[in-house]
Amino acid sequence: MSRRTPPLPSRLANDVVARCVAELQAATDEVFTAIEQMARPLAEAWIDGPRPLTTAHLSSLQTHVVDAMVAHHSFHGAGYVLAEPALADRPRYLEWWSRSPQVGFEPLVLNLDPDAADYYDYYGKAWFAAGLLHQQRFAAGPLIDLPCSSVCILTCSAPVVVDGVFVGVAGADVALSKLEPHLLPPMRRLGAPAVLVNADRRVILANDARWTTGERLATFDRDDEASWQAIVDVTRDLGWRLAIAVA
Repeated sequence: MSRRTPPLPSRLANDVVARCVAELQAATDEVFTAIEQMARPLAEAWIDGPRPLTTAHLSSLQTHVVDAMVAHHSFHGAGYVLAEPALADRPRYLEWWSRSPQVGFEPLVLNLDPDAADYYDYYGKAWFAAGLLHQQRFAAGPLIDLPCSSVCILTCSAPVVVDGVFVGVAGADVALSKLEPHLLPPMRRLGAPAVLVNADRRVILANDARWTTGERLATFDRDDEASWQAIVDVTRDLGWRLAIAVA
């Protein structure tokens, strides 16, 4: 049976929580900075033309995807997902690579034929829609990435927009186990049970065994003083919040 951490001393709450939030934001920003750097070659390819692009253009950007994955070990998969008007030779296309214990990196092959039984409709995914509809970054999950070795991931994306044209998104499947060493220590230093949740109240990570990654909290209200002594925004655009329990 795990030992629960004691309540956070009120006289330290503001400073300690602010420091924790800053560290969580820094870890998240590092992920998105890497994704935004990976997005630049796609934007440059669109600027240099010809437009629309072809799948050959996308294949030439493979090295940037692999370089990002080599530099960031938390990236279990990464790549580009294209908007329909951006490609000349296919209606939809993604240049996405995953880690492989056999060959290092391998392309992710998904069925993009709308008439197929296993059709993968990325237009219906929130991480793509956030870029298409709102030109915003997004983090989906945590979820189990079944096509890629059943790893628990966060799918993070950043829009690629050039002169008002949405070209697609650059993204990464971030292995939560690799991100945890950057998120969990500041939460442990709070000295109180705490949980990091996404916009759907799904648990991303917790410093106490009462919460499990992926579970959805039934209630989550700043006014519920009996359960929470603090609920603060961590990344407002992603909808992540840090909740610190009373005990």
